[in-house]
Amino acid sequence: MAFKKKPCNFKRKEPLIKRITRILKSRGAVRIVKTGAYITAALLFVFGARHLYQGLLKSPYLAIKEIKVNGNKRVSSAEILELAGVKAGDNLLKINTNEIKKNIRFNLWVSEINVARNFPDRLSIEIRERTPVAFINLDGLYFVDETGIIFKKASLEDDIDLPVITGITREDIEDGAKTSELAIKAINLIHLLAKTGIFTNEELSEINVDRAYGLTLYTMQQGTRIELGDGDFEDKLARLERVIHARNGLAGIEFIGLNSNRGVVVRLAAVEQKQVKVEVKVKKVQKNSAST
Repeated sequence: MAFKKKPCNFKRKEPLIKRITRILKSRGAVRIVKTGAYITAALLFVFGARHLYQGLLKSPYLAIKEIKVNGNKRVSSAEILELAGVKAGDNLLKINTNEIKKNIRFNLWVSEINVARNFPDRLSIEIRERTPVAFINLDGLYFVDETGIIFKKASLEDDIDLPVITGITREDIEDGAKTSELAIKAINLIHLLAKTGIFTNEELSEINVDRAYGLTLYTMQQGTRIELGDGDFEDKLARLERVIHARNGLAGIEFIGLNSNRGVVVRLAAVEQKQVKVEVKVKKVQKNSAST
């Protein structure tokens, strides 16, 4: 019996180079290669940028040569620079502008700060100071700025003449705040007086604030008490202005009430009242003499 040799089912292996090429041409492999390339490029960029940044931090090209301080009047430039903690020779890129602002704000006169780098070697510090418009009497005299913020206790070194806001206590100031609704009312009245030109800050002695009776002014020279109450200040000040013009000032006037349904109440000082009575008597005598 003869046996036939079966044909061998041998599949020839694909060459290695072709297999690698076929794998690389598949979509998954292409994504992996691209992702790896992007990661490598990003790492190289970060490493290069970091190396460049470290070099710039030590570069004499970015050493500060000039620091300009603008906008300051009460606070000296030397004090601003001392608080800022920056000096000529410091690296412009290395300084922390937020830290500089935080340090300068320790001075209570400073309201706003802007710090700008002017490459390659200049630094600019722009200051906005608070404008005091009145004192407020608490446990001592404190400055109040144009927005109604109580920001600093007054001292003998502060040679400023301003009206005093009275009638406000510590309890009237909101917890954790630096102002109060009552103080803001008084400040708004001061702004309105300045706008109308009736009184300047130097002509006002006191603004008393009362929750029940509203606002009362006291003038500096004559000591005239002017009751304004609460609200309708523009109309009331217009009436006050007419009284001042009619009398050619406030001389001899002790009290002006503008918070009355009757309009304006004016009370003359005692001396002025006597003079008025004498004038009336003289006029009567002259009238009687003329009639006889």
